[in-house]
Amino acid sequence: MRLIINDVISREICHFATSDMLVTSSYNRIFVEKHGREFSFQLPGDGWKWIFGLFRLSRRALRLDKCNVVPVEDGFIAIRQGKVFHYDENAKKLEHVLSLKNCRNVLHQSITVIDGKELYFGEYGMNSSGSDVPVYRSLDGGRSWQAIFVFPPGKIKHVHGCYYDPIEEKIWVLTGDFENECHILCADRDFKKVEWIGDGQQTYRTCNVFFEKDSVHWIMDSQLQNSYHIKLDRKSRTIEQKQLFPGPVWYIKRLEDGHYLAATAQETGPGVKDQYAHLMVSKDLETWKDVHQFQHDNFPKRYFKSGVIGFPDGHQHSNSFHLFAEAIKGLDGKIALCEIS
Repeated sequence: MRLIINDVISREICHFATSDMLVTSSYNRIFVEKHGREFSFQLPGDGWKWIFGLFRLSRRALRLDKCNVVPVEDGFIAIRQGKVFHYDENAKKLEHVLSLKNCRNVLHQSITVIDGKELYFGEYGMNSSGSDVPVYRSLDGGRSWQAIFVFPPGKIKHVHGCYYDPIEEKIWVLTGDFENECHILCADRDFKKVEWIGDGQQTYRTCNVFFEKDSVHWIMDSQLQNSYHIKLDRKSRTIEQKQLFPGPVWYIKRLEDGHYLAATAQETGPGVKDQYAHLMVSKDLETWKDVHQFQHDNFPKRYFKSGVIGFPDGHQHSNSFHLFAEAIKGLDGKIALCEIS
């Protein structure tokens, strides 16, 4: 198998992609292609920082490019610079609906949307103060929110993602980053019954999961030690350590024709085995093949980001799927339309 890049789009993030909808962004403008028509809307600017928004490198350094967008039943939810917005597609109205406590934005793909109305996400940030960390829920398509669950101060650094499991009909919440902070929660949709899985160590540090009938799979997101594919048995809740990865994995994606994607991040630490971000592909969640290696662009990672390959939400296939890149040579701040040959 190998990766073929068929087109490159000059937009920074691909948030959602299906056969009939494409949602992308550059700086604070959101672009939507939907059912053959195109439109865009703009999130609030950054005051005096607007001058830095004109240049890709300064947007990287100040994280001004970062935002999240998910479709909901009547429009879109967007998160940027610590604020959550609802955009009403019919009324063409943008409304600020929630301010985050200790978080600028969340990881991509980490917001769960059920039937266009029910949404879950948790705060992701530095949290240097050791404050509590909320998980939010909306039942009206993101127009209003409540903190449905709160991690007490010092329990975790932040939430990596909230994901709906259609097999058990539960919400899985993934957390990190350091010793005793890496937990996996499995909760009912009201968070009345919460199951804690794991011992808080790096084995349970992950950003996303694959839900299978009899098992749940994740790949560790640890630059501190080796990152492995981990398989959890649904009945016994026991885990099995499987293939070693060449670095920590931030983003994964299940394609509709049986392929699984995982991208390692080019960070700094003993868990990072070389100077590349790797695109790994599996057809069976048993064997992963390294199909492409992306070079970091060599700007200092502390200021200008680690090398990361991300994937959008939405149903896609191996003959046509999108990825986007940060701090990757030749692809930084761009979206690639790809296929697996």
